Amino acid sequence: MIPKPSRLAASLAAVTALTTGCSGKEPPPAPPPEVCTGTTALDVLPGTYPNALELSGTGALEVAILGDATLDARTVDPSTAFLSDPDGSAPSVSAEATLREEDVNGDGQVDAVLRFPLPTLVEQGVLHAEVSRLKLDAKTRSGTEMSGCNRAHASGHLLARMPAPTGPYAVGTTTFDWVDPSRDETFTKAKKDKRELMVRVWYPASPSSRAQPAPYFLVRREGIATLQGGGFDIPPGLLDFVHAHAVAEAPLAAGERFPVILFSPGAGYSPTFYTSLLEELASHGYVVVATSHTYTTGAVIFPDGRYAPNTEEPTGLFGTPYFDVLVEDLRFVLSQVRALDAEDAQGRFTGRLDLERVGVFGHSIGGAAATLVCQQDSSVRACSNLDGTFQGSWEKGITQPFLLVHTQSNKDGTHRSFIKDRRGPVYEASVSQAGHLTFSDMPLLQELMSTYDPKVTADALDTGTLAPERAAALTRAWVLAFADESVKNSGESPLLQGGSGDYPEVTLTRHPH
Repeated sequence: MIPKPSRLAASLAAVTALTTGCSGKEPPPAPPPEVCTGTTALDVLPGTYPNALELSGTGALEVAILGDATLDARTVDPSTAFLSDPDGSAPSVSAEATLREEDVNGDGQVDAVLRFPLPTLVEQGVLHAEVSRLKLDAKTRSGTEMSGCNRAHASGHLLARMPAPTGPYAVGTTTFDWVDPSRDETFTKAKKDKRELMVRVWYPASPSSRAQPAPYFLVRREGIATLQGGGFDIPPGLLDFVHAHAVAEAPLAAGERFPVILFSPGAGYSPTFYTSLLEELASHGYVVVATSHTYTTGAVIFPDGRYAPNTEEPTGLFGTPYFDVLVEDLRFVLSQVRALDAEDAQGRFTGRLDLERVGVFGHSIGGAAATLVCQQDSSVRACSNLDGTFQGSWEKGITQPFLLVHTQSNKDGTHRSFIKDRRGPVYEASVSQAGHLTFSDMPLLQELMSTYDPKVTADALDTGTLAPERAAALTRAWVLAFADESVKNSGESPLLQGGSGDYPEVTLTRHPH
């Protein structure tokens, strides 16, 4: 049987598209347009992160306009600079008459540091208890307009923090928009649509020591549309209170070719909801390529603004058009990764991906899809299924090493059959006190979400009863141990050889070939 879906999972899977998809559902309204469309990079409270604002302060709030190859920040005219709350209606507040020139982020470019009177920002309502980001508008002395936003919050506001990665590398993140010209889009009625996927990559990086991490969701509207589609009363600013560690567009770390892990999320979930795990893998030297399966894994907003939320729900077992599309998505993404290693237009990944060391991992139905990629492509070294019911041709088995993680209460018959009829080694990790979404970021987000909607509970989210930090720690430890042993080929992992004393919640059973 399919693991019992949580109420949130069921709700997310039911989100419908702007244009009625093949499921025939009526389209919901599009999420509100993004008001922070400017591209000027800002740094509120330069030199500090997170940007916590003391609303009772009497001084000035500093905001840096970050210079780059296209902007000489020294040309900013402070008399044209105004700060506002982009999510509110309060009047904007003007900057002080002078600016300071300083390289605040250590990138070698001069930045313009502007000052805004803190008491005035509070009196005008720009700063308040629920402020989550600030918007700055200004002009250069020649009249060129600029605009940008940066996250900021009132000191003492509850934050959801992803646990710090433990590896030797800092983490960068970027996205790709890939179209498969060989496949028609079967989830829309438009005859000429081709299958198009947004892919987010986390990778070992060498960012500036003063670079600020990227937002948790790189496109805020995308995350909020997914969460609000779950039936919870979640304000748009909630995701600004979630803090991760990856730096957008950071340089790839120097040195070796890095092994690759493809990741596929569960139905109704963006890959971003697995940030804790994926940042951890990247910090240990993996390039993690995570696929948003359009129309099936939460809202997707393409770079040109097109919006594609869920129109499709997984139904039945053992192979459906829905499931087959996910498998083909992953195979296409793997081909794109190979092309990226041959020639990355940005130059970042060219010749830097170790295509001899590739793993495919996933959660829920994404784990089931990962299994079939392993079965169909012998070049993949290892695969992992995090609490997903096997589907499709899984009974044919796979020969590569396999990590199967599931809740202790899971009575999934396909898991038992997969192990019984295995053709390769299987590591089975059974986790007590776990729910289906224990292996995602949801336990870490639950407390923050519940401050806005009391319906958000461990039962509603199916996150189990493990402490959030503990859930993240054991998920990261076991997946990383398996990746190091079976993908990176770093030698036998003590954890996978029975040394699980630090994780008594996990029962490991090794099923040799």
